[in-house]
Amino acid sequence: MALGPNEIRLNNVRLAFPKIWTAEPFPGGVDPTPYFSATFIIPKNHPQIKDLEKLMARLATEKWGPTKGPQVLKAAKAIGKVFLRDGDAKAAVDGFDGNMFISARSKTRPTVFDNLRNPVTEADGIVYGGCYVNAVISTFAYVKGNNGLGAGLKGVQFAGKGDAFAGVGKAADEDDFDEIGIADETDPLTA
Repeated sequence: MALGPNEIRLNNVRLAFPKIWTAEPFPGGVDPTPYFSATFIIPKNHPQIKDLEKLMARLATEKWGPTKGPQVLKAAKAIGKVFLRDGDAKAAVDGFDGNMFISARSKTRPTVFDNLRNPVTEADGIVYGGCYVNAVISTFAYVKGNNGLGAGLKGVQFAGKGDAFAGVGKAADEDDFDEIGIADETDPLTA
């Protein structure tokens, strides 16, 4: 199936903050709506950066016209209300410094595939924060509070292993523990 005019497949980008299995509200946000979401870290010299910049310019022009569109885009970039942002703004977060990033979200669970296009689940442990993926996002212009450009998350495909970011990875299973017998009534912290 071909991508729509406002959709793009990001190729070989690094996955961060994946909330692709269970929808969650944005931490510290005012919107309690649970979303599926992910952030994609993209090197500044990535071949798709120019295409993404052109896409943002086109969306702004289509929404606000040829005169106002570039002005709105410039203002939206200045306050971080565009889907493609400079990772130096999050330099303290592992993997962002010196890169660009895209955050995308959806109320609908995105499809998740392995490198052979087979569906995968969270339990498979194949897709994790730090791995490389291909991702399909849909983009749009919005007027809500501030004017901006957003991205919807449609799907993720595992593209390659990468160092897991801190605090992520496959959950422990029963083989990671030893049997310890019957629980003792004594509190181990006060004994």
